[in-house]
Amino acid sequence: MKNKSTLTFCTFLFLCCISLFFSNKIIAQENGIYELSNNNFSKSVAKSQADNGRSEFNKLVKNLHPTVYVGNGIEKTTYGEGLPIKLTLKDAKSVSILNSGNPKYNKVQLITIKLNKSSDLNTKLDLSSLSGLSELKYIFIRCNFKCTADQLKTFVNANSVIRIFYRSETPS
Repeated sequence: MKNKSTLTFCTFLFLCCISLFFSNKIIAQENGIYELSNNNFSKSVAKSQADNGRSEFNKLVKNLHPTVYVGNGIEKTTYGEGLPIKLTLKDAKSVSILNSGNPKYNKVQLITIKLNKSSDLNTKLDLSSLSGLSELKYIFIRCNFKCTADQLKTFVNANSVIRIFYRSETPS
């Protein structure tokens, strides 16, 4: 009788451990980073090309590259040598810097925009008419509040070459 309860306990413990290892793959979608997938933003590409773009996006987001940080519409700090590959806007007011046409931003491939409150969505980001950002491939929007894909689609106007990703997080 004792062996049967021990076997049941060991089986239960084994199943719990297995579920912990595999639940991350089931629940998470790139750790909460989603892509706006609408005909307005992304062209139809083959799955292998889309996956390739996603891995390139992940490398840009997670690795160190020359970066310019902008807050309140003013360039605050710069990281790295050479022309920036990443441009980080710390608030919605900083979106206006994209209209400056600064040749320093010609090599930027990723723009990260941090939205702190829902009223920041009232500021519109129109990338279709910008000049000077010829290398731009990705926009990454970080919402510090609950936001939806529909809200972000009204916030951003982009051409089909630029892929838009977002993350909705609530700070503790």
